[in-house]
Amino acid sequence: VNIIKGGKAQGGSTITQQLVKNAILTNEKSFGRKIKELILAYQIEKRFSKDEILQMYLNEIPYGSVAYGVAAASQTFLGKDAKDLTLAESAYLAALPKAPTYYSPYGSHLDALNGRAQYVLDKMADDGFVTKEQSAVAKQEKVKFREKGTTIIAPHFVMYVKEYLNEKYGEAMVESGLKVVTTLDLNMQKIAEEAVKNGVDARGKQFGFNNGALVGLDAKTGQIVAMVGSKDFFDDEIDGQVNVVTRPRQPGSSIKPLVYALGFSLGYQPETILFDVNTTFKTEVGDYTPSNYNLKENGPVSIRQALAGSLNIPAVKMAYLAGVQNIADK
Repeated sequence: VNIIKGGKAQGGSTITQQLVKNAILTNEKSFGRKIKELILAYQIEKRFSKDEILQMYLNEIPYGSVAYGVAAASQTFLGKDAKDLTLAESAYLAALPKAPTYYSPYGSHLDALNGRAQYVLDKMADDGFVTKEQSAVAKQEKVKFREKGTTIIAPHFVMYVKEYLNEKYGEAMVESGLKVVTTLDLNMQKIAEEAVKNGVDARGKQFGFNNGALVGLDAKTGQIVAMVGSKDFFDDEIDGQVNVVTRPRQPGSSIKPLVYALGFSLGYQPETILFDVNTTFKTEVGDYTPSNYNLKENGPVSIRQALAGSLNIPAVKMAYLAGVQNIADK
């Protein structure tokens, strides 16, 4: 139906069909491949029990990081045999097959992996495989993954590209090995990594932060030439594997030109005076008193001066005058 409507080919598969696709056939999206999959799945269903099929499935599917099968995944991520896994460790491995790259312990979505492992434990308790108490205890366990080798270059960018490829071509094709040409400029990448590290080390303690990120774009093409998602990808204390570049964040000062542009369309001028003085705004969620980055106030300033100095208080006043909803709508 979706194809007839002009959409992409899509459909659901049983565990047996997934086994056939991963172990025997390919990920090719065609009617011919789907028919072969159905015939082979039917033959396997006649010859093996559900438990045997599930066992074969778990021993064939990709878990990410070139680990195929639960035994390989257990050694790769936790450094032990599958039979020695704790309940919590088992839940984490069970969370991976849905999207091995996205949920990878070495990727930038550890919070999503943690949430899915918690979901697995809840479902196990709901379905009677473990007790509520066992599930609760497992949720409190701190699972420690094996350290990944530190030889990878531009790790956050590599993971970013790999996630993009997985979404476009599928896990199986990507894990089979692709030659990928990217836009990264290695020289700029090294400069960017050094800039982030030096910036955090020099100013972090003074201003109360321990991490930073940077993305460099080619202004003419929009291509990424450098991406540093954290100060140190391999530092667990700062959740280094989380890519701060791609995380949803407040727009910060980048939204100020848009606010002033809307103000200009409403008749305000670059010479319009705004008062950069301590001001409390009444909002639906309580009082809000903005302050400038240097904690100082400059009195009456023009919009031109306020934007050039990236002053917060005048920007909030401009947002109030232009209308917050108007800004959101534009």
